[in-house]
Amino acid sequence: MDKHEETITRIMLGMLQQKAEEIYSEKIIRYGIHPKNYGTISKPDGYASEVNKCGENIEMFLRISNDRIEDAVFTTDGCLFTVAAASACAEMAKGKRIRECLKINQSSIMAFLESMPEDHGHCAFHAALTLHRALRNYAICSRGLPRKAEAGKMRK
Repeated sequence: MDKHEETITRIMLGMLQQKAEEIYSEKIIRYGIHPKNYGTISKPDGYASEVNKCGENIEMFLRISNDRIEDAVFTTDGCLFTVAAASACAEMAKGKRIRECLKINQSSIMAFLESMPEDHGHCAFHAALTLHRALRNYAICSRGLPRKAEAGKMRK
């Protein structure tokens, strides 16, 4: 791409972001474009991978110690709203006790993100479901059963 094309691309992206900020909350834009908790954890304590009705996948990786979520990260191939919801979900879980994380649901994620469009509410549900399944995986694995992430599902 030459310098002229780069300038046009930068201007167009700026205009697109400005328009998006007029429609969506600042948190949705921030968490969707610059997710804080994107990544993987090698040998996680809890792991889940869920595909939603749109065909988007979220993977949630948890590091747990003394009944608290020390770290929560995710990967997804989803849209801006799925990225924002998964990032917010991971952020909401960090530092909380496992029992408190069970209260993280579609409504709490949507409230955290402020004004998520109703037609993308399923993205928040998908993120919460994946977190809950990762917590379930932790509960099962802490009883000595093998983790799914160790069975080759985890991406490097």
